[in-house]
Amino acid sequence: MIHFTGAGCGSPDLITLRGAQQLQKADVVIYAGSLVNPELLSLCRKDCRIYDSARLTLEEILSLMKQYRDKEVVRLHTGDPSLYGAIKEQMDLLEQEGIPFDVTPGVSSFLGAAASLPAEYTVPGISQSLILTRMAGRTKVPESESIHALASHGASMAVFLSAGMLEGLQKELLSGAYTEDTPAAIVYKATWPEERILRCRLGDLAKTGEDAGIRNTALILVGDFLQKEGERSKLYDPSFSTGFRKAQASSAGDIRILSFTDRGEALAGRLASILPAKADRGIPAADWTKQYFPTARALVFIGAAGIAVRSAAPYLRSKAEDPAILVLDEDGRFVVPLLGGHLGGANELARRIAGLLGAQAVITTATDTAGVFAVDEWARCQRLALLEPERILPVSSALLRGGNITVTSDFPIEGACPPGVRTGEGGEVRVSLHTDDTPALHLVPRIGALGIGCKKGISGETIENVFAAFLQKNRLSEKCITGVYSIDRKAEEPGILSFCRRHGWPFMTFSAEELAAVQGDFSASSFVLDAVGVDNVCERAAVLGSGGKLAAPKYTGNGVSLALAEAPFAPDWRWKNE
Repeated sequence: MIHFTGAGCGSPDLITLRGAQQLQKADVVIYAGSLVNPELLSLCRKDCRIYDSARLTLEEILSLMKQYRDKEVVRLHTGDPSLYGAIKEQMDLLEQEGIPFDVTPGVSSFLGAAASLPAEYTVPGISQSLILTRMAGRTKVPESESIHALASHGASMAVFLSAGMLEGLQKELLSGAYTEDTPAAIVYKATWPEERILRCRLGDLAKTGEDAGIRNTALILVGDFLQKEGERSKLYDPSFSTGFRKAQASSAGDIRILSFTDRGEALAGRLASILPAKADRGIPAADWTKQYFPTARALVFIGAAGIAVRSAAPYLRSKAEDPAILVLDEDGRFVVPLLGGHLGGANELARRIAGLLGAQAVITTATDTAGVFAVDEWARCQRLALLEPERILPVSSALLRGGNITVTSDFPIEGACPPGVRTGEGGEVRVSLHTDDTPALHLVPRIGALGIGCKKGISGETIENVFAAFLQKNRLSEKCITGVYSIDRKAEEPGILSFCRRHGWPFMTFSAEELAAVQGDFSASSFVLDAVGVDNVCERAAVLGSGGKLAAPKYTGNGVSLALAEAPFAPDWRWKNE
């Protein structure tokens, strides 16, 4: 048996357990001596025959394989053999000779380089694609796969076998979507003892490599993933529900703190360690606010309130979208929520910080100072999306005048109603997955799982059109949706991926067996059963993804099928997390 085995990218302890066991049992090892770490050969038996393929031709390598066809032969390739390993031509010849073989994967250098940096190639809000490629040299590259063509995507990129052509590579990369300021890195012999990491601007790539004397055995990495901070992943976000975990009322992460002085820095460090949060200093307030306003849950300024006000003013959108903005004095005596008191959670965060520091939370919102029910803060605590923020004011005003409001809910609300609040029909506030034309303040639970099935090659635009019709038919707001689910055969469907990216929704898939095991009454289709192995995809995927029950049945149009399921939801009258 011939085993094509990935040796890993350098460090001998990065070979897989299976690969190490193959070396220990091998009668013969044919290894790529120019690239494989020779320390791996210490795993071999003393009587193992070892050949360095760096000095051999393909025909000579095949001759050895034929000679030892009845032995345990390990063909040891660097990294992972499927990437630039030249194993296809060897496998083709073995098939012709009737010699059995198998392949054991290995840790590629692009994975080793990311671990050494350390970095993540697929950062939410930055890049969700990684391009693995090489410059054309003695081995030609199709024009459609040229560096120039691939650089047009602006995705994360790892360039192999091109360290000796950095000047040409830099020129090709700059002809695409990258700029001279795009971050880049040269990783020489990733994970080896002699590993070197050189970070630079793309505009300085060639000079950086030349100054360091690097000509080979290096991986070139390019993309904003090397520098920029992206959005938080939805998968482990406390506010995101999955089939395995119910969302929490609020997130404890994504809090940024900015200080300007030594005293402020000390307070920021203390606060960052106990919240938790991330503290920054030495960044102009305007630049810092511009960078983190779109993605942070809360921005905390330690210093003058005027700085916070002026910094945030250019980016204000609406009370339903803006993050919490707070300011603390440098001595940590007062915590003042300036923006997003209820919907942004600033009041709750101020109370929390005050409790941690022994400070005074300065709360100025009218419902808080009067001690009456705050419908917007209640909505946030219960994971309810507000469809009409402008309708908050009349509801709060009625309570502040000493009047009553009625809440109409499709879900039983546990506990005793707050003063001035009662439940019933025709209320000023309506809690439901479904919308209507009444003047009520509509609060939509974020508990929806969208199941989808489609024909191969359906465009994202077609899915959008069917989705709009699905929402209209079922009187649903898209704000109820927390994720999209389907069968694993659709995991790489471009139209679905485009649709999910546009809405910022995570996309998860299940096997046909997992979907078939879901209990319930579903719209069965013999055609779908024959095609994918389960009688319904969209409804079953929605229910499995939500962990709950079907809320809107299968809707079909233009080759797209959609359904919505709702996760278990038990609201209560809690409206402050103190």
